[in-house]
Amino acid sequence: MSVRFVLAINVLLSMALACPGQITMHIRIDMTDAPRRIIHVTEQVPVHPGANTFSYPEWIPSQELPGGPIDNLAGLVFRARSAGGEPMPWRRDLSDSYKFHVVIPKDISLLIASYDILEVPSRANTIGTNHTSSHVVMVEPSEVVLYPSDRPLHDTPVVTEIHLPTGWKAATALRADGYAAPSLNGPDTTFQKVSMEQLIDSPILAGDHCRQYPIAPEIHPVHTLDVCSDKDADLDLQPAFLAKMTALVQQATKLFVGHHYEHYDFLVGASPHLHGDSAEHTQSADYIVSSLDMSDVANAGVVGSLLPHEFTHSWCGKYRRPAGEATANDNTPMQNDLIWAYEGFTQYYGNVLTARAGFRTPEQTVGAFDYEAFQVDKPGRRWRSVQDTADASAILRGNDSAWASWRLSQDYYYAGTLLWLEADAKIRELTHGKKSLDDFAALFFAPPVANSFSRDTGPGVLPYTLADLLQALNAIAPFDWQGFWQGRLNALDMTSLTGGLEASGYSYVYKDTMTPAEADFIKVSHVAELYHSLGLQAMADGTLLDVWIDSPAYTAGLGPGDKLTQVNGKPYNADELTAAVHASLTSNDLIVLEASRDDETHVYKIPYHGGEKYAALVRNGKPDLLTTNILLPR
Repeated sequence: MSVRFVLAINVLLSMALACPGQITMHIRIDMTDAPRRIIHVTEQVPVHPGANTFSYPEWIPSQELPGGPIDNLAGLVFRARSAGGEPMPWRRDLSDSYKFHVVIPKDISLLIASYDILEVPSRANTIGTNHTSSHVVMVEPSEVVLYPSDRPLHDTPVVTEIHLPTGWKAATALRADGYAAPSLNGPDTTFQKVSMEQLIDSPILAGDHCRQYPIAPEIHPVHTLDVCSDKDADLDLQPAFLAKMTALVQQATKLFVGHHYEHYDFLVGASPHLHGDSAEHTQSADYIVSSLDMSDVANAGVVGSLLPHEFTHSWCGKYRRPAGEATANDNTPMQNDLIWAYEGFTQYYGNVLTARAGFRTPEQTVGAFDYEAFQVDKPGRRWRSVQDTADASAILRGNDSAWASWRLSQDYYYAGTLLWLEADAKIRELTHGKKSLDDFAALFFAPPVANSFSRDTGPGVLPYTLADLLQALNAIAPFDWQGFWQGRLNALDMTSLTGGLEASGYSYVYKDTMTPAEADFIKVSHVAELYHSLGLQAMADGTLLDVWIDSPAYTAGLGPGDKLTQVNGKPYNADELTAAVHASLTSNDLIVLEASRDDETHVYKIPYHGGEKYAALVRNGKPDLLTTNILLPR
């Protein structure tokens, strides 16, 4: 038995003996080896005589799919305290690999489980993460816990302890035992008792270079920005950035009116050595970014849109959650039919708050709407509705880019943006400008609290159905909202998604020139973006990222993964291909492309004469609701 394991058991048992009769779980998360991508975990779990089952989370909150990295759980041993610490036999469930069965003798009431979590790529998790590096670690508790399967997560109390490498600090929405104020926690910290549901909802950021910034101190509850990076110099954040963070909290507070957390921590792991998704939580959000250097335009764009999006999720998705996703545990399959509200509303207001907080100008945010419209304008619209991308969301995330335009993906994000914009415009029309979607946001995501002037509540989940959502919309502006959503969510064309743009003063059209933002991207990346003309996008080396079904390129025989080598007899480059498409408008010649596939060379002759075509938003003569109203700070 290792020294590490003996020490962990002694700590956990001392806590158990100090609180006799309680059924509280204890978990110790040892991150001393996290820089070499392994986390050691020890749990103390109350048990009952007979068959006991323990679950490892499969359906991860905020991912909406079965993706718990169960294949990265290793070294699992169960021991009984009263049995002298000898290992006890266990068996994995044959029909559910996320469950483990242990038969407990009648004189045993406490079980010790020890195991390791390998922070390496997982075959079970299609998203893929790397949340550990030499200086920064972001622990998702959903990846490091086992829990009893016989009771709901919110009825399973747990005390959590962390052990860090020497000199490291940790930030989390969990609060150290005996403390309510935010702080960076030391290398050995025990946190206050919470439910297993709240623990899984509370990521832990740790590192040897960390700093905490108070944000909008005049607002209650307390908000902090916690940053860990590779070196101290990266922690000197620019005053302009911190001012925008303050504006974000202020604008969100004005929008939603009430808060559903006791405090909120923006947890930022800023390192180029970290990879993976950021994720929303009720009292925090974890952000994985390469840096917080806002002088880098591309990086500033990513950070400036990511922070408002995940913050909005505290209201939309965490507190108010579709009933089908508000499961009692993380091993019950979610029903994602309302994810167009969960993610679509959040994507819309993520854009809005990005502008209102000053991370982007209103004009730049219109460019973001342009980009999002372009992303959902694909051939797959002909067979797969937005509603089906929601219903099938658990199998669409993380898929390959090849034929993605035909398969479609998580379109409920960007399509949801466009549809919620239309809902906003419709409310303004119905109420003659007296109300907007802001009024719905405050009513639905922070409803009045009985016998209280404040709409603040503690953390929790208030599930909703489609009927609840429609009722709230009708309370703001009576209308056939059911028909509104059903017609658009189930339509099989692009025009069903652009009504909000039209009503806001913009038309979605195809032009023969790129927008400035797209042109800048093309210039730097040397990509040939020709989806609306030839029906393909070619990377800098000529490899086709995707080919649109029934496009000229598809009809000629090209497919994703083919690598263009020549354009009209000249060596391939993006400029040469784009020039050939441009010239096609006034030429009767075929566009002749040579491409390699599986070490074989093929020639493709394309009878295309339509010239360049690029998606764009243009003003249509109606009042500009976006830059003169919706996107302005409150």
